[in-house]
Amino acid sequence: MNQGTDRQTLKMVAVSLSLLMLSNLALPAVASAGNKSKPSGTLLLPLTPRIDQNETPHSARSAQPKPAAQLSKAPSVPSVPSTNAAAVTVAKPVVDVVDGQTAADTADTTESENLSTESGAPAGSIEDTAGNATLQTEVPQIDKDAPSRISAEDARNAPTLEATATADDLVLNEMDAAISEDTTLSGTIQIVADDTEYDQEKNTFLGTGNAVAIIGGQNSKLEADMILYDQNTNIVDARGHVKILRNGQLTLGSAFKFKVDSDEYLITRPDTELNGTQVIARGAYGNKGGLIFRNGTLETAKPFHIGKNIMFGPISAVTDIADKLSHPDAYLPEKGSFVFKARKMTYEKYKESGNLTVLGGRMVFNNFTIPIPKFVATTGKENNIMFPVTPMITSNIQSGGLNIGPSFNSSMGKTGRFHWAPMVQIGGRGTTGSTEGSGIGLSGQVGYSNQKLSSSLAYGSVSNLLVADFKAKLSTNAKFQAGINRWMEDGLYGFRRARLIAEVVHNHPVAKQIPFLASVNFRSAAGWAQDNPQLINTSPAFAALYGGTTTNTVKTSAFRISEQVQIVSQPVFSVGNENYGVKGYFFGGLAASGYSTGDSRLMGQIGPSILWRANRFNLNTNYTQSAVRGSSPFLFDQFLQGSKSANIQGDVKINKWLTLGGGYGYSFDSKLPYQKSVTAAIGPPDFKVLLTRNMIQGINRFGFDLLYGQPIPFQRLVLKGSPDHGQMGGI
Repeated sequence: MNQGTDRQTLKMVAVSLSLLMLSNLALPAVASAGNKSKPSGTLLLPLTPRIDQNETPHSARSAQPKPAAQLSKAPSVPSVPSTNAAAVTVAKPVVDVVDGQTAADTADTTESENLSTESGAPAGSIEDTAGNATLQTEVPQIDKDAPSRISAEDARNAPTLEATATADDLVLNEMDAAISEDTTLSGTIQIVADDTEYDQEKNTFLGTGNAVAIIGGQNSKLEADMILYDQNTNIVDARGHVKILRNGQLTLGSAFKFKVDSDEYLITRPDTELNGTQVIARGAYGNKGGLIFRNGTLETAKPFHIGKNIMFGPISAVTDIADKLSHPDAYLPEKGSFVFKARKMTYEKYKESGNLTVLGGRMVFNNFTIPIPKFVATTGKENNIMFPVTPMITSNIQSGGLNIGPSFNSSMGKTGRFHWAPMVQIGGRGTTGSTEGSGIGLSGQVGYSNQKLSSSLAYGSVSNLLVADFKAKLSTNAKFQAGINRWMEDGLYGFRRARLIAEVVHNHPVAKQIPFLASVNFRSAAGWAQDNPQLINTSPAFAALYGGTTTNTVKTSAFRISEQVQIVSQPVFSVGNENYGVKGYFFGGLAASGYSTGDSRLMGQIGPSILWRANRFNLNTNYTQSAVRGSSPFLFDQFLQGSKSANIQGDVKINKWLTLGGGYGYSFDSKLPYQKSVTAAIGPPDFKVLLTRNMIQGINRFGFDLLYGQPIPFQRLVLKGSPDHGQMGGI
């Protein structure tokens, strides 16, 4: 066969393949999600893969022209009967570079939209989307009457053609016919819609009505009222009720633009849910580096609650805080007293904790703004927040005096928090009682805590006293606690201070309903302790209960085991309502202790308790009759209330910004107060500062209670799907 015949044969093959692309190769309609009507059109658009210069392409096998005899023996592509679904398959040529030469893979059809419509046009130039190589080929003549727009209707009326092709061509075309929404090939864009059409002049593909776009090889799907793909710019443009599902993450918006060959995309008015946290913004920009929301708000699934020393304050404020912890949504004000704003936030979706980092945060109270340094928080199903710097106004876990300074906080591990605080100590007394509380020195504190344990270590130079504690949760009702010169909880005896103590404590509340009783709790404890009688000298008021300052230096050590039971009755009487009324109860308890020294002690107490309410006034009074049998070898766990004592606790709400309260306990035996304190809660309902001064033990406490559930405005929010921003490109 001569050269002219070969050239004529190649022209006929090119024309046949071009017409085959425009023929009625119908794909089955793909059902859209939900109750949407079935789409009547599908566009399957293979994207031009980038060329790897380092490998010999498979298509090099077909780079050279095949003899006519070989072509005539190849099987023909069977025609596909037309259905209601229109299928337009458009393929860019796969261009291979072999030894510096370019060739077109004969397994792909030539783009009809790049063919000249002018009769007798010279050889055309087709460039792949990556711009890596150019194929020079003669452009066959196209009938001038050929339509410039291909639609579903046009495809149904197009003639069915058979084309001669290689065996590879047949396999590829059979795969195209089987492609659906679930079997999209890597390197293709599939558009499924109620109506699909191709604009040859503009080189665009349009899907309208329940439109769905899927990019092969990506775990993503795009839905919209209209989806337009422009092959000239490689941009997918979606409009109206946009839904983007990528790697299980759903984002809603009004418009979406995606540049296929650069992984850049824009979302207008995005609305994204992140593990229960809602992000709504004016716009968002994404690429391989991440997704950036601009000028929006972040709303958490649950309100943030931040508290410190929240159980020390006026009794009504403590009751309110306990209710907030149980039902935070019910205590959120319709309009918060402050707004939290952020300049920039980074949400790391792959993290279980510490997934939100905030920069340039500030709390805005009308015209008053409190700047907040960078901090890390956990948001989602469970909320947790940790500020990098917080103020410290404290007795420094009872090292003495008033200690003031900053606390620097950082996260450690999944839920851990490490803090250290350099402070100034004002006042404080040593164990000898020689310091009169007028000294000024340095102090410090370091500590660590997580969901299972907490520990602290503190020192003050004025009191020259080292204080430390360690607590670990063993089970729901059991814990291990240890302390050095630390006030520790001791059940019916209140708080007691040993030089050294280490014990296991188990509280067992009785869940079964008992007639006439509101609550019953058993407390079991066992451990070892060492006494230091001179610890009472750190507070003159406390030393007075023991008869004054002591010079006793005997440090008794022993094992101790104890069992306690405490009961509270149902109301004996109730008059009035929750705002104005009186309720009466009985309370009591029994405590038994045994020591390795051979000592033992039994203490019992009982008495009435009356709760008074009168609008803003809240008062709780009780009288206690007690009896003690036996003795303890330790000074720190002596029973100080006496056989007859009375106690009163109360507060008054001046207004919604201020509540003042206090407590006073008096022993009729020693004729001395065993408890005396003043408290205050300052601030709006959703942000309270708590102050407590215990004059008997010489303890100062500073705390705060913050509840925030309003959306957080931000200027910029960066969404990271993986530590290296991976898989953030594309849809």
